[in-house]
Amino acid sequence: MASRKRKTTTLVSQAGYDISRFVSQEAWDRYSDNELARNILPERNVKLYINEFDDFKKELIRRN
Repeated sequence: MASRKRKTTTLVSQAGYDISRFVSQEAWDRYSDNELARNILPERNVKLYINEFDDFKKELIRRN
């Protein structure tokens, strides 16, 4: 008689977040509200003249 394979039940996480990265749903909500809502701009190459560098640096510091 052939052996029957037993169906194993796997627990599928009902959480709507990655449980390996976040400890709770509230942590995921904070992350998604703050980080995913940002429009991140890609890096750009900027060509500056010698006299523009100081102003450009100050503006970068001002924008953090």
